Amino acid sequence: MAMTLTILGLALATFLLRYLPLAALSRTTLPPWAEDWLRLVPVAVLAASLAQALLYPDDALWIAWNNPYLFAAVPTFLVARRTRSVLRTMLTGMACYALLTAVL
Repeated sequence: MAMTLTILGLALATFLLRYLPLAALSRTTLPPWAEDWLRLVPVAVLAASLAQALLYPDDALWIAWNNPYLFAAVPTFLVARRTRSVLRTMLTGMACYALLTAVL
């Protein structure tokens, strides 16, 4: 019973933390500078996540010629930039990573 109440409480807290700012901001008009700034937040979060995954795969900085994560990221980025297709980007990244881990 305690586990169920904990899960329900956490679900409610997560919902409220996401819903309340959305509800409050939907009734106001933000200045253009704030909208411009908020458009950059997803890109910044993605860049930070990718940097951590590419440079710190095993909780240690790994910048070397045999880092398959870094080398697989280059063609993956190019495919993502050119095609704007999530499926092609994912397939390219997985194929490059598999090939590089087999070669390196």
